[in-house]
Amino acid sequence: MGSTTPAMEVIPAIRQLLAELSEQHNEVLSGRRAALWRAQQQAAGLTNTVDDLRRYCLNALAPRRQLAETESLRGYREGFQEVLRAIRALETQG
Repeated sequence: MGSTTPAMEVIPAIRQLLAELSEQHNEVLSGRRAALWRAQQQAAGLTNTVDDLRRYCLNALAPRRQLAETESLRGYREGFQEVLRAIRALETQG
């Protein structure tokens, strides 16, 4: 899997992660859902590759100005980390 692999191939994994969170509700999980939805939207772009999606997730995880660490923000970061793990799993499957 390389730079030309369509990011859409990650969408089933993102949908599975979203489904696992569907019945649970708290601030952390709300942040995770927000990150997963954003990643899914990015992956759905017709011209976006897996590398584009990876860069999008890494950019979202980049340190920002001193933001207060809220439960929602923690979940948001965890959501993007889950997407990066899904990308890695897809890549290792071959």
